Amino acid sequence: MTIERLLSVDANITIDIGDQRVFVRGDGGSVVIEVPGISLAFQMMQAMGSVKPVRERVAGLSELLTRLGLTVIIRTPSRKLITIGRDGNSWLLKLFGVPNATLHIS
Repeated sequence: MTIERLLSVDANITIDIGDQRVFVRGDGGSVVIEVPGISLAFQMMQAMGSVKPVRERVAGLSELLTRLGLTVIIRTPSRKLITIGRDGNSWLLKLFGVPNATLHIS
């Protein structure tokens, strides 16, 4: 089944958070958010609130991205952390109520 892309994102943005830089790059169907390290990604997740609301927000975002035909990849300079949306597919995260997402553990 081919999912039609309803939204295309072309971007090259630099965001300063304190003394750290986050890069956002879009190539049409994928948006890559590159954080300098796992600690900043964790701080950003903590800022979203407790675990249940974060799970609900990520699940809602995942469904929306899939409907739009987009993928968001959150990564550090050396590795992927999570893929959300069209290209995300993890049975483990589905068990926790987050469809269309993949947590990259290795």
